Amino acid sequence: MLQQFIETAKEYNVPAYAVTVIRDGVSETARINPANDCNDIYSISKNFTATAIGMLCDRGMLSVDDSIYDILSPLYPDMPTVWKDCTVAHVLYQTTGIEHGFLDIDCEDARNFGADWLHYTLFDRAPTVKPGTLYRYSDSNFYLLSRVFAQAAGEKMMDFMQRECFVPLEFQGQAWAVCPAGHAMGGTGLFIRVPDMAKLGQLYLQGGVWEGKRILSEDWCSEATKFRVSVEGTRGYGYSFWKEMVYPNEFHCGGMNGQAIRVYPEKNLVIAWQGHDYNDMIGKFFALADKFGRDA
Repeated sequence: MLQQFIETAKEYNVPAYAVTVIRDGVSETARINPANDCNDIYSISKNFTATAIGMLCDRGMLSVDDSIYDILSPLYPDMPTVWKDCTVAHVLYQTTGIEHGFLDIDCEDARNFGADWLHYTLFDRAPTVKPGTLYRYSDSNFYLLSRVFAQAAGEKMMDFMQRECFVPLEFQGQAWAVCPAGHAMGGTGLFIRVPDMAKLGQLYLQGGVWEGKRILSEDWCSEATKFRVSVEGTRGYGYSFWKEMVYPNEFHCGGMNGQAIRVYPEKNLVIAWQGHDYNDMIGKFFALADKFGRDA
């Protein structure tokens, strides 16, 4: 299957670097175009942040119903009270009440955020509409979760994930872009390899178990991949995972320039890749992946 997939991708001249296919638990990786092994997965970073939040919830250290105000007001006692109505769940599915996305270090000048990026998020760009009523995609939401994580856990998210996720899943090299205070950006900036991207999809496919060890609860895996917010017609969003209403069992992760993890539970299949999309060719790769994922 992998070889046929690669040959078709090359025929289409898809600008992907490498692809990993995990089928029935067996992982295979192939190079398509020359590139570094370890690259920025952009917004798929959000799925790793959501996973970290899930691990805290599993341990009773956090709840998706907790108020952002209650968690972070010890750091900023004068933070806007609008955050009292915003829960961790609202942040996870990007309905905090902000009207415009921000804190995108891949596209914006970070000097505009000042020295304290959490203060900028909480005060300068506070919600302007009632949380839960407006979906607005923003890297700021997952930076906020990075800081929520640190406050709830008493340690930085990257340190926790290194110990509790990346090492158990045998990731081969990783790094995460940080803010001036040294906290992972959460919404972007995670550098990992394609086979390790696929492992995240496989972890959720297996209900949170990796090689016989439970990393994440089955309940979290189920809750995170539900269709929660309608975004574009039949397309929706869960706890950082994308859903298609017409294929209710499938879920996927996406990042700028065409990074992707696509999970097809009915075929016991995960497909992941990295690349750089100049001319919307990755859309053809999505179609190719779906063909293999649904027809294989």
